[in-house]
Amino acid sequence: MNSNEIRKQYLQFFKDKGHTVVNSAPVIPFDDPTLLFINAGMNQYKDIFLGKRTPENNRVANSQKCIRAGGKHNDLDEVGRDGYHHTFFEMLGNWSFGDYYKKEAIRWAWELLTEVWKLPKVKLYATVHKSDKEAYELWKTETDIDQNHIEYHDDKDNFWEMGNIGPCGPCSEIHIDRGEEFCNLKSDEDHECKVNGGCHRFIELWNLVFIQFLRDEKGKLHQLKDKFVDTGAGFERLCQVLQNKKSNYDTDLFQPLIKKIEQFSLEKYHSNQQGTSHRVIADHIRALAFAIADGGMPSNEGRGYVLRRILRRAARHGRLLSVKKPFLYKLVDDLVKIMGESFPELKEKKTLIKMIIKAEEERFNETLDKGLAKFSEILLNLKGNQIPGDVAFMLYDTYGFPLDLTMIMAEERNLGVDEKGFEKEMEKQRKRARDAAKFDLKNDDVEWKVFRPIVPTEFIGYTENEANCKILKFHLDKKKNVKIVLDKTPFYAESGGQMSDTGTIYNKECQIFITDVQKDADIFIHLGKLNKGEITSEAFTAEIDIDRRMDIARNHTVTHLLHKALKEVLGDHIQQKGSYLHPDHLRFDFTHYQQVSKHQLDIIERIINKKIRECLPVKTEVKKIQEAKKEGAVALFGEKYGENVRVITIGNYSKELCGGTHLDYTGEIGLFKVISESSIAAGIRRLEAVTGMKAERYVKILEDNIAEIGRVLNAPASAVIEKINKLITENKEFSQQLKQSRLKATGNSLDEIINTAVDLEGVKLVVAEIELQNPGMMRQIGDQLKDKLKSGIGVLFAEVDQKVSILTIVTKDLTKKYQAGKIIGKIAEIVDGKGGGRSDMAMAGGKDASKIKDAVKKVPEIISSMKQN
Repeated sequence: MNSNEIRKQYLQFFKDKGHTVVNSAPVIPFDDPTLLFINAGMNQYKDIFLGKRTPENNRVANSQKCIRAGGKHNDLDEVGRDGYHHTFFEMLGNWSFGDYYKKEAIRWAWELLTEVWKLPKVKLYATVHKSDKEAYELWKTETDIDQNHIEYHDDKDNFWEMGNIGPCGPCSEIHIDRGEEFCNLKSDEDHECKVNGGCHRFIELWNLVFIQFLRDEKGKLHQLKDKFVDTGAGFERLCQVLQNKKSNYDTDLFQPLIKKIEQFSLEKYHSNQQGTSHRVIADHIRALAFAIADGGMPSNEGRGYVLRRILRRAARHGRLLSVKKPFLYKLVDDLVKIMGESFPELKEKKTLIKMIIKAEEERFNETLDKGLAKFSEILLNLKGNQIPGDVAFMLYDTYGFPLDLTMIMAEERNLGVDEKGFEKEMEKQRKRARDAAKFDLKNDDVEWKVFRPIVPTEFIGYTENEANCKILKFHLDKKKNVKIVLDKTPFYAESGGQMSDTGTIYNKECQIFITDVQKDADIFIHLGKLNKGEITSEAFTAEIDIDRRMDIARNHTVTHLLHKALKEVLGDHIQQKGSYLHPDHLRFDFTHYQQVSKHQLDIIERIINKKIRECLPVKTEVKKIQEAKKEGAVALFGEKYGENVRVITIGNYSKELCGGTHLDYTGEIGLFKVISESSIAAGIRRLEAVTGMKAERYVKILEDNIAEIGRVLNAPASAVIEKINKLITENKEFSQQLKQSRLKATGNSLDEIINTAVDLEGVKLVVAEIELQNPGMMRQIGDQLKDKLKSGIGVLFAEVDQKVSILTIVTKDLTKKYQAGKIIGKIAEIVDGKGGGRSDMAMAGGKDASKIKDAVKKVPEIISSMKQN
């Protein structure tokens, strides 16, 4: 059976047993920012196990896409060393949510393995938890397994837990004996081949987890009201066994990829350590393609950094196979042929996947060449057998080498890497970033005047523009700069890319202008200037600049529209990476791997301005985070959210988690206009835009500029482009004519120069200084000189902007005796320069124009000394 048939048979088997077959969840868990990747089949159902969600179906089966790389579950460094570790894999699973339990799970697993797939019963073993007599008896009564093949094992192998606290339960594993020849520990005299014995002879096929307990904070187990079945069978391993192969990489899931790698590299695949690079590449392209198809993007943080590490590790192994040009993206077509039928997202996103991988490969190749040279330099100066942590960090920070790449290269040379030292340098960098970004009241070395006990600031600015408040404490310096902490405030503190509010804090006796507001934990610090009076413990009014707040709100609300429009036009891979919301303009950073075209920007603008004209309501609600996610609210990866979150819903168009201030209707935005699009980092683009009156002003300036250009060109605005194009064409023609005229004049000068030629050992030699406005004309002058000279050697000097340009030509009939490239190299040394070129023509530059006359005198001597016999 091929892999597609095995997958279909599994799903059909459980469909016939009353299960609903569901699609795999995306491998990128956008609704769970705490998780890097989906790494198990149960991830999408953990809310059901925790009692937070009611299942739609009590019996479910699927094949779940999983990635284990980074975080707690990390197989990255093991991939390629053996035949069964992977970063990407499929987990076949069937679940029961309070429906059937141990008896059916055991009976059906045995039925599928032995009656449908015909695996030899004598080769199969079942393990159960040492406390689970029920499961032990069920294996005896519900199957015809050899009863000597049922074994008790302890917590390490046969007890499953979601975490230290929460749902858990015993599990029963099914293993197969592949035969003595599969043992990889034969050289160990103390080794005994057995189930869970550590060698490759006995391998686990299927794990049946029986979730029946809840572990509390004290570690005590309590029976759950509903019991669950959660099973997982590694698809790649099943294919290995059912296709009777020695390794997962020998199955039809990998072999087409490995054969294509053989074609690229001209290196034959071997199943031993010689095949490590083939296996790494074949594995990693699967992880990359599926992650990108589901919205992942290589970057420098979080899951994006893990994907970048995977890609660079694969590219590095390509180098080990002597493949230096981008090649990974070419494997995507073969992967789609293997898995596109079962996972149509691969077909749909194929072009995007190839584009992103190719761009990353090209970028890495540029840094890798420089980094490899630096690595060689490091090895020459290395003392001892370990690369220091600060050196490994420099390779990471400057040349983009992930730590594991440095470790691989070091291992190839029997060297170690100081990982702790590297992590120490990483933490220093993180601390520098944190210190640069945060406002830290604790490190603010000032004396505060305290009026009242310090309590968390009550923020009322979502609904109010002013507040009657009291000052808890303040600091006033000699220049009347002030810092104030209030008991409550309408002032929004800078966060999430949104600028703080400005305004006034005042009473009858005192007035303070507030120019900035920062947060220190849950305390708001108002910064400003005392304008009049004295600060007392009396009541104050805090009032924000409403017009400024509205301008910021326009820019914030429109970023939600922009985020959605970018996804619609460019694709679901778009993720917000940052924003800056100022009253005058906005910036929006997002993941994308190529420039956004003018046409695409026009479409995005039209979509957003249409939503503005529709005057959609902007609704703000506070909800439980699980409820918000269930409704499809977009959460930003890496953001930490509390149990209650603010959800901003714009009509039926956009829904995001957001703590900023917003408008009531999109119509209040007025107008949206993009003013620039640029790249700010690998895979990160930035849009800058304006809204409202600022957008109107921007458009008016453009109109005025076009009108002024029309006035200067004496053309109406509608004909300005046509007139400019005409002028450009005419300018090119005039420039060409001028160039030809100068060449002609130079040609006439060359005739005069040739007349001054001298005889050098029977060879006509021309040496002269010429006037030259553009060094770029030297090559054309050289061609003219060769044509006119017929036979001989010419050396011309020109001073341009206090620097020296030198040209040497040797006619074809003399190149066996005289080499222009070698001659000019010697001449250039006199004027403090370097140069070289072909045997018949060479060019050089020099820094010391005062030595031109010395060089002219020495040319005959140099040419004579360099004559070849």
